[in-house]
Amino acid sequence: MLQPVVVDPRRFCRDSRTWDAQSNVAEFPRLAHEFTQGALFCRVTGNTDQRGGLFLQVSVQGKVGLVCQRCLGEMRHSVEIARVLHLARNEAELERLEAQPDSDAILVGETVDLVDLVEDEVLLSLPLAAKHAEGECPA
Repeated sequence: MLQPVVVDPRRFCRDSRTWDAQSNVAEFPRLAHEFTQGALFCRVTGNTDQRGGLFLQVSVQGKVGLVCQRCLGEMRHSVEIARVLHLARNEAELERLEAQPDSDAILVGETVDLVDLVEDEVLLSLPLAAKHAEGECPA
């Protein structure tokens, strides 16, 4: 299992740090229950904008196996995530950041677990019901 990667989000962004991981989905605590097989390459990079705002660039790619809800057979699924998450220190800042067009924001405390963050993003990207296209289920 992947061990938690806990960072101070403010320092991680101010220092423009990067965390990379390439791992089988079975190594991710929550993703192991969602996928039958596959591997993911993950990168989280911290940064600051011109006004001193903090954000994380989250990138996840890979090919994984899901269970088709039509035939219960394996279905290949591509994970392609590229998101920018602005970091809010409080609820008021979170509302302000989310009100901006095309802006995603998360509320952060003193620490952030990057493995949890990646798992959240992957889980949010999954289809509600994984299914082969009509007529493509194996006989």
